[in-house]
Amino acid sequence: MKMKPIPTVVMIFAVTLAFAEEGDTAAFSAPTAYLKQLDSNVQAIVRADGADTLSAQENAQVRTLINGAFDFEELSRLSLGDHWNERTAQERDEFVRIYQGIIERRNFDIFVQYYREGEINYVDEAIDEGGRARVEAQVPMKRETKQIVYALHQPAGQDWRIYDLSIDGASTVTGNRRTYGRYIARHSFDKLMERLRAQLSALQQTDE
Repeated sequence: MKMKPIPTVVMIFAVTLAFAEEGDTAAFSAPTAYLKQLDSNVQAIVRADGADTLSAQENAQVRTLINGAFDFEELSRLSLGDHWNERTAQERDEFVRIYQGIIERRNFDIFVQYYREGEINYVDEAIDEGGRARVEAQVPMKRETKQIVYALHQPAGQDWRIYDLSIDGASTVTGNRRTYGRYIARHSFDKLMERLRAQLSALQQTDE
């Protein structure tokens, strides 16, 4: 059985206001302010010389910004659902590493395109009682406007991190949890890992 490809994830950043004890909030920014600063940092690289491609150095700089905004462990945990609890620490570590590698490579070009073609407009932000945040944005492109929803949380002692991203209603976590769950049920977790390793290997070859 051929496993469905991982849904598109667009690597754009967002954060939201933290509820913390008095004196603890100084280290963290309000969501839109932090997001705009990250946007500015990325756009300064992407739009620096107006070229259609990034240099190796620029590529690495943008990847570093992307990685710093995401909590790939939480994204991985939610994408595996109940199967996460059945995995050993070693299995979890490998899944996170491979999953992160696939997401980065599948979506890097799309991420850069969003910053080149459109300006990100933030339309709403909210924090639930559990401290998890939701930030909504729109990205006008040449042919359409993309609707983005960021899900964020704040790991202990850290700034906000994205743990799910929805593009035009398609959630990364929900889509992959459904796909991976079905594949594991029909085959096994080991077989899933074989397929993911193969996907990552193929994507890595395009980096060379």
